[in-house]
Amino acid sequence: MNLCAVALRALCAAAALATVAIPPSRAQSPNAEVARKADAAAARGFAWEATKNGRRVLLVGTIHVGRAAPPPPDCSHRFAQAAVIAFEADVFDAQKVGQLVQKLATYPSHEPDLKSRLPASLHERVEALLARYGLDSPAIWRMKPWMLANTLVVVEAARLGFNPAYATEAMLYQLARTCGKAIVEIEGVERQLAIFDGTSQDLQLAYLEQAVKGIESGESEREVRRLVEAWERRDAADIERMLAAMRESGGAAERFVVGQIIDGRHPTMVEAIDRYAASDKLHLVAVGSLHYFGPNGLLALLRARGYTIKPLD
Repeated sequence: MNLCAVALRALCAAAALATVAIPPSRAQSPNAEVARKADAAAARGFAWEATKNGRRVLLVGTIHVGRAAPPPPDCSHRFAQAAVIAFEADVFDAQKVGQLVQKLATYPSHEPDLKSRLPASLHERVEALLARYGLDSPAIWRMKPWMLANTLVVVEAARLGFNPAYATEAMLYQLARTCGKAIVEIEGVERQLAIFDGTSQDLQLAYLEQAVKGIESGESEREVRRLVEAWERRDAADIERMLAAMRESGGAAERFVVGQIIDGRHPTMVEAIDRYAASDKLHLVAVGSLHYFGPNGLLALLRARGYTIKPLD
Protein backbone atom coordinates (compact mmCIF):
# COMPACT_ATOMS: atom_id res chain seq x y z
CA MET A 1 0.00 0.00 0.00
CA ASN A 2 1.24 3.45 -0.85
CA LEU A 3 2.16 5.35 2.32
CA CYS A 4 3.29 8.65 0.90
CA ALA A 5 -0.10 10.34 1.22
CA VAL A 6 0.08 10.56 4.99
CA ALA A 7 3.66 11.82 4.93
CA LEU A 8 2.94 14.43 2.28
CA ARG A 9 -0.29 15.61 3.87
CA ALA A 10 1.37 15.87 7.27
CA LEU A 11 3.92 18.20 5.73
CA CYS A 12 1.07 20.23 4.28
CA ALA A 13 -0.26 20.54 7.84
CA ALA A 14 3.15 21.32 9.28
CA ALA A 15 2.62 25.05 9.30
CA ALA A 16 -0.45 24.83 11.50
CA LEU A 17 1.27 22.36 13.80
CA ALA A 18 4.69 23.82 14.34
CA THR A 19 5.40 27.24 12.90
CA VAL A 20 3.16 29.06 15.35
CA ALA A 21 6.19 29.51 17.59
CA ILE A 22 7.99 31.57 14.95
CA PRO A 23 7.36 35.23 15.73
CA PRO A 24 6.93 37.58 12.80
CA SER A 25 9.76 40.00 12.24
CA ARG A 26 9.38 43.40 13.81
CA ALA A 27 8.27 45.94 11.27
CA GLN A 28 11.21 47.71 9.68
CA SER A 29 11.55 50.28 6.95
CA PRO A 30 11.77 48.45 3.60
CA ASN A 31 15.19 48.64 2.00
CA ALA A 32 16.99 47.09 -0.92
CA GLU A 33 18.33 44.14 1.09
CA VAL A 34 14.93 43.27 2.51
CA ALA A 35 13.40 43.46 -0.96
CA ARG A 36 16.16 41.23 -2.34
CA LYS A 37 15.53 38.59 0.32
CA ALA A 38 11.80 38.80 -0.26
CA ASP A 39 12.21 38.27 -3.98
CA ALA A 40 14.54 35.34 -3.31
CA ALA A 41 12.06 33.74 -0.92
CA ALA A 42 9.27 33.97 -3.46
CA ALA A 43 11.55 32.63 -6.18
CA ARG A 44 12.18 29.32 -4.43
CA GLY A 45 10.31 26.32 -5.74
CA PHE A 46 7.53 26.77 -8.26
CA ALA A 47 6.16 30.11 -9.44
CA TRP A 48 3.79 31.24 -12.18
CA GLU A 49 1.95 34.29 -13.45
CA ALA A 50 -1.75 33.75 -14.22
CA THR A 51 -3.38 36.32 -16.53
CA LYS A 52 -6.93 36.81 -17.81
CA ASN A 53 -8.57 39.80 -19.48
CA GLY A 54 -5.60 41.99 -18.71
CA ARG A 55 -5.60 41.05 -15.01
CA ARG A 56 -2.91 39.01 -13.32
CA VAL A 57 -2.05 37.21 -10.12
CA LEU A 58 1.26 35.68 -9.04
CA LEU A 59 1.32 32.07 -7.84
CA VAL A 60 4.00 30.50 -5.65
CA GLY A 61 4.17 26.78 -4.87
CA THR A 62 5.41 26.51 -1.31
CA ILE A 63 6.72 23.73 0.87
CA HIS A 64 5.79 23.59 4.54
CA VAL A 65 9.21 22.47 5.78
CA GLY A 66 12.70 23.31 4.64
CA ARG A 67 16.42 22.96 5.15
CA ALA A 68 18.53 25.30 7.26
CA ALA A 69 19.99 27.13 4.30
CA PRO A 70 20.18 30.79 3.24
CA PRO A 71 17.78 31.98 0.53
CA PRO A 72 19.06 31.76 -3.03
CA PRO A 73 20.35 34.85 -4.85
CA ASP A 74 17.81 37.37 -6.08
CA CYS A 75 16.38 36.26 -9.40
CA SER A 76 13.10 38.19 -9.75
CA HIS A 77 11.08 41.12 -8.49
CA ARG A 78 7.69 39.44 -8.15
CA PHE A 79 7.51 39.71 -4.38
CA ALA A 80 8.37 43.41 -4.46
CA GLN A 81 5.62 43.96 -7.05
CA ALA A 82 2.87 42.35 -4.98
CA ALA A 83 0.81 44.51 -2.64
CA VAL A 84 -1.01 41.59 -0.97
CA ILE A 85 0.26 38.12 0.04
CA ALA A 86 -2.40 35.39 0.28
CA PHE A 87 -1.62 32.34 2.42
CA GLU A 88 -3.71 29.21 2.96
CA ALA A 89 -3.99 30.26 6.60
CA ASP A 90 -2.36 32.67 9.01
CA VAL A 91 -0.65 30.20 11.34
CA PHE A 92 1.55 32.72 13.08
CA ASP A 93 -0.92 33.87 15.73
CA ALA A 94 0.17 31.34 18.35
CA GLN A 95 -2.62 32.13 20.80
CA LYS A 96 -5.39 31.83 18.22
CA VAL A 97 -3.98 28.66 16.68
CA GLY A 98 -3.47 27.13 20.13
CA GLN A 99 -7.12 27.75 20.97
CA LEU A 100 -8.26 26.15 17.73
CA VAL A 101 -6.02 23.13 18.24
CA GLN A 102 -7.43 22.74 21.74
CA LYS A 103 -10.96 22.97 20.35
CA LEU A 104 -10.67 20.75 17.28
CA ALA A 105 -7.59 18.55 17.61
CA THR A 106 -7.70 17.32 21.21
CA TYR A 107 -10.13 15.39 23.37
CA PRO A 108 -11.84 17.36 26.16
CA SER A 109 -10.46 16.68 29.63
CA HIS A 110 -13.66 14.92 30.71
CA GLU A 111 -13.39 12.37 27.88
CA PRO A 112 -11.06 9.33 27.63
CA ASP A 113 -7.67 10.11 26.10
CA LEU A 114 -6.17 8.48 23.03
CA LYS A 115 -4.51 5.68 24.99
CA SER A 116 -7.87 4.11 25.72
CA ARG A 117 -8.99 4.40 22.10
CA LEU A 118 -6.06 2.70 20.37
CA PRO A 119 -5.81 -1.02 19.60
CA ALA A 120 -3.14 -2.58 21.82
CA SER A 121 -0.72 -3.25 18.95
CA LEU A 122 -0.93 0.31 17.62
CA HIS A 123 -0.66 1.71 21.14
CA GLU A 124 2.68 -0.05 21.62
CA ARG A 125 4.04 1.22 18.31
CA VAL A 126 2.96 4.79 19.04
CA GLU A 127 4.57 4.64 22.48
CA ALA A 128 7.83 3.47 20.90
CA LEU A 129 7.88 6.45 18.53
CA LEU A 130 6.99 8.91 21.27
CA ALA A 131 9.83 7.54 23.38
CA ARG A 132 12.20 7.95 20.42
CA TYR A 133 11.26 11.61 20.11
CA GLY A 134 10.97 12.31 23.83
CA LEU A 135 7.33 13.31 23.42
CA ASP A 136 5.54 10.96 25.80
CA SER A 137 3.43 13.30 27.92
CA PRO A 138 -0.21 13.61 29.00
CA ALA A 139 -0.73 16.44 26.50
CA ILE A 140 0.32 14.21 23.61
CA TRP A 141 -2.25 11.61 24.60
CA ARG A 142 -5.04 14.21 24.57
CA MET A 143 -4.49 14.59 20.81
CA LYS A 144 -6.94 13.07 18.38
CA PRO A 145 -5.49 10.38 16.09
CA TRP A 146 -5.15 12.65 13.05
CA MET A 147 -3.34 15.33 15.04
CA LEU A 148 -0.93 12.81 16.51
CA ALA A 149 -0.29 11.34 13.05
CA ASN A 150 0.60 14.74 11.61
CA THR A 151 2.71 15.59 14.65
CA LEU A 152 4.72 12.37 14.39
CA VAL A 153 5.50 12.90 10.71
CA VAL A 154 6.45 16.54 11.24
CA VAL A 155 8.73 15.63 14.15
CA GLU A 156 10.33 12.90 12.05
CA ALA A 157 10.88 15.38 9.22
CA ALA A 158 12.51 17.81 11.65
CA ARG A 159 14.77 15.01 12.88
CA LEU A 160 15.90 14.58 9.28
CA GLY A 161 16.70 18.28 8.98
CA PHE A 162 13.45 19.41 7.33
CA ASN A 163 11.97 21.90 9.76
CA PRO A 164 8.78 23.99 9.66
CA ALA A 165 10.90 26.90 10.88
CA TYR A 166 12.39 27.02 7.37
CA ALA A 167 9.07 26.66 5.54
CA THR A 168 8.43 28.94 2.60
CA GLU A 169 5.46 30.42 4.45
CA ALA A 170 7.55 31.30 7.50
CA MET A 171 10.04 33.24 5.39
CA LEU A 172 7.42 34.93 3.24
CA TYR A 173 5.31 35.87 6.25
CA GLN A 174 8.20 37.51 8.05
CA LEU A 175 9.33 39.33 4.94
CA ALA A 176 5.77 40.43 4.18
CA ARG A 177 5.53 41.97 7.62
CA THR A 178 8.92 43.62 7.21
CA CYS A 179 8.02 45.07 3.81
CA GLY A 180 4.59 46.25 4.89
CA LYS A 181 2.62 43.94 2.61
CA ALA A 182 -1.03 43.21 3.35
CA ILE A 183 -1.67 39.58 4.40
CA VAL A 184 -4.90 37.67 3.72
CA GLU A 185 -6.09 34.11 4.36
CA ILE A 186 -7.59 31.93 1.66
CA GLU A 187 -9.09 29.44 4.12
CA GLY A 188 -7.97 29.92 7.70
CA VAL A 189 -6.66 27.53 10.34
CA GLU A 190 -10.10 26.62 11.70
CA ARG A 191 -11.34 25.49 8.32
CA GLN A 192 -8.24 23.40 7.72
CA LEU A 193 -8.42 21.67 11.10
CA ALA A 194 -12.16 21.10 10.71
CA ILE A 195 -11.53 18.94 7.64
CA PHE A 196 -9.61 16.48 9.79
CA ASP A 197 -11.96 16.79 12.74
CA GLY A 198 -14.94 15.95 10.55
CA THR A 199 -13.65 12.47 9.76
CA SER A 200 -14.75 9.26 11.48
CA GLN A 201 -12.81 7.67 14.32
CA ASP A 202 -12.06 4.66 12.11
CA LEU A 203 -10.55 6.84 9.39
CA GLN A 204 -8.51 8.78 11.93
CA LEU A 205 -7.10 5.55 13.34
CA ALA A 206 -6.27 4.32 9.83
CA TYR A 207 -4.53 7.64 9.15
CA LEU A 208 -2.49 7.30 12.35
CA GLU A 209 -1.61 3.68 11.60
CA GLN A 210 -0.38 4.68 8.13
CA ALA A 211 1.78 7.43 9.60
CA VAL A 212 3.32 5.06 12.14
CA LYS A 213 3.92 2.41 9.49
CA GLY A 214 5.57 4.93 7.19
CA ILE A 215 7.98 6.09 9.90
CA GLU A 216 8.78 2.54 11.01
CA SER A 217 9.50 1.34 7.47
CA GLY A 218 11.52 4.39 6.44
CA GLU A 219 9.08 5.20 3.65
CA SER A 220 8.08 8.44 5.33
CA GLU A 221 11.72 9.55 5.27
CA ARG A 222 12.06 8.63 1.60
CA GLU A 223 8.89 10.48 0.63
CA VAL A 224 9.76 13.58 2.65
CA ARG A 225 13.20 13.74 1.05
CA ARG A 226 11.71 13.14 -2.37
CA LEU A 227 9.15 15.92 -1.98
CA VAL A 228 11.63 18.47 -0.65
CA GLU A 229 14.20 17.66 -3.32
CA ALA A 230 11.59 17.77 -6.10
CA TRP A 231 10.52 21.19 -4.86
CA GLU A 232 14.12 22.44 -4.63
CA ARG A 233 14.88 21.47 -8.22
CA ARG A 234 11.40 22.44 -9.47
CA ASP A 235 10.71 18.92 -10.72
CA ALA A 236 7.04 19.14 -11.68
CA ALA A 237 7.11 15.69 -13.27
CA ASP A 238 8.08 14.03 -10.00
CA ILE A 239 5.38 15.94 -8.10
CA GLU A 240 2.90 14.66 -10.70
CA ARG A 241 4.12 11.09 -10.15
CA MET A 242 3.65 11.41 -6.37
CA LEU A 243 0.09 12.62 -6.84
CA ALA A 244 -0.65 9.86 -9.35
CA ALA A 245 0.58 7.25 -6.88
CA MET A 246 -1.78 8.60 -4.23
CA ARG A 247 -4.71 8.56 -6.64
CA GLU A 248 -4.00 4.98 -7.68
CA SER A 249 -3.84 3.67 -4.13
CA GLY A 250 -6.94 2.05 -2.70
CA GLY A 251 -6.22 2.95 0.92
CA ALA A 252 -8.72 4.92 2.99
CA ALA A 253 -6.04 7.37 4.14
CA GLU A 254 -4.95 8.09 0.57
CA ARG A 255 -8.54 8.57 -0.62
CA PHE A 256 -9.11 11.02 2.22
CA VAL A 257 -5.95 12.97 1.42
CA VAL A 258 -6.60 13.22 -2.31
CA GLY A 259 -10.35 13.71 -2.11
CA GLN A 260 -10.67 16.11 0.82
CA ILE A 261 -7.27 17.51 1.77
CA ILE A 262 -5.98 18.20 -1.73
CA ASP A 263 -8.66 18.25 -4.45
CA GLY A 264 -11.53 19.09 -2.12
CA ARG A 265 -10.02 22.46 -1.22
CA HIS A 266 -9.35 23.61 -4.77
CA PRO A 267 -12.76 25.17 -5.54
CA THR A 268 -12.29 27.59 -2.63
CA MET A 269 -8.75 28.37 -3.74
CA VAL A 270 -9.74 28.98 -7.37
CA GLU A 271 -12.59 31.28 -6.35
CA ALA A 272 -10.15 33.24 -4.19
CA ILE A 273 -7.64 33.52 -7.03
CA ASP A 274 -10.43 34.82 -9.28
CA ARG A 275 -11.19 37.54 -6.75
CA TYR A 276 -7.54 38.44 -6.37
CA ALA A 277 -7.05 38.68 -10.14
CA ALA A 278 -9.98 41.10 -10.35
CA SER A 279 -8.52 43.32 -7.64
CA ASP A 280 -6.74 46.56 -8.43
CA LYS A 281 -3.93 45.36 -6.14
CA LEU A 282 -1.46 42.72 -7.31
CA HIS A 283 -1.76 39.56 -5.19
CA LEU A 284 0.85 36.87 -4.64
CA VAL A 285 -0.78 33.54 -3.74
CA ALA A 286 1.39 31.18 -1.68
CA VAL A 287 -0.06 27.68 -1.26
CA GLY A 288 1.43 24.20 -1.05
CA SER A 289 3.03 22.96 -4.25
CA LEU A 290 0.94 19.77 -4.32
CA HIS A 291 -2.17 21.85 -4.96
CA TYR A 292 -1.02 23.10 -8.35
CA PHE A 293 -0.51 19.84 -10.22
CA GLY A 294 -2.61 16.98 -11.57
CA PRO A 295 -5.90 16.92 -13.50
CA ASN A 296 -7.73 18.61 -10.62
CA GLY A 297 -4.88 20.91 -9.65
CA LEU A 298 -5.04 24.69 -9.55
CA LEU A 299 -3.16 25.18 -12.81
CA ALA A 300 -5.59 22.95 -14.72
CA LEU A 301 -8.62 24.57 -13.08
CA LEU A 302 -7.37 28.07 -13.82
CA ARG A 303 -6.67 27.20 -17.46
CA ALA A 304 -10.23 25.85 -17.70
CA ARG A 305 -11.44 29.27 -16.53
CA GLY A 306 -9.56 31.02 -19.30
CA TYR A 307 -6.34 31.93 -17.53
CA THR A 308 -3.00 31.87 -19.31
CA ILE A 309 -0.34 30.36 -17.06
CA LYS A 310 3.27 31.46 -17.51
CA PRO A 311 6.08 29.82 -15.50
CA LEU A 312 8.42 32.27 -13.78
CA ASP A 313 12.13 31.49 -13.56
